[in-house]
Amino acid sequence: MNKEELLEYIDNNSTAIVNFKDKVRADQQTKNKKRQPAKRWNDARIERQVDKFTNEFISDIHDKLSKALKANNHTPKEKWIRFIEENELLDDLEESVSMIDFEEE
Repeated sequence: MNKEELLEYIDNNSTAIVNFKDKVRADQQTKNKKRQPAKRWNDARIERQVDKFTNEFISDIHDKLSKALKANNHTPKEKWIRFIEENELLDDLEESVSMIDFEEE
């Protein structure tokens, strides 16, 4: 399972990605309001930041799952899904996302 497939699987079976993006977006908008008016980001730039953070988030999850599964490029997608379901990782992921609190810099 590659990162894009993992993102799609999590997005289709959980609210974790939507919740994560909402938290990142809210954090970026709060930071943006603190910028000088001339230096404020437009919505497109904020969305690029949201996408960047989401990509890093999925990469981290993918790397950790890959190590736990001892997976390689030939590991079937079904093995990944079975591992995620047997270990209730989507529930854990949703709980982790709900506890995320972006700190002020």
